[in-house]
Amino acid sequence: MTESPATGTRPNDTVLDQDLALRVAAGRLAEEFDALADEAVIEGMLNAAYDHLAADATLDNFLPLLAERYTREWLRAAAEERSAPAIR
Repeated sequence: MTESPATGTRPNDTVLDQDLALRVAAGRLAEEFDALADEAVIEGMLNAAYDHLAADATLDNFLPLLAERYTREWLRAAAEERSAPAIR
């Protein structure tokens, strides 16, 4: 029995290309929030979210997905803040 079954590799497993997953996520977010920020800003936010999550991660398979979700939440909050009426 192994100490941690999640850390073992199997010969037929494919490795998720993290960079590709982040580029695809950046494209989706840029399309979704094109009126709010340009793609470079969104990509920077996505990479910051990824780096923050990766600092403590023990498995990296879902980091691009989680980073995309965090970035989407930040962008939605920014969009809501932008559309909220100012209180004077």
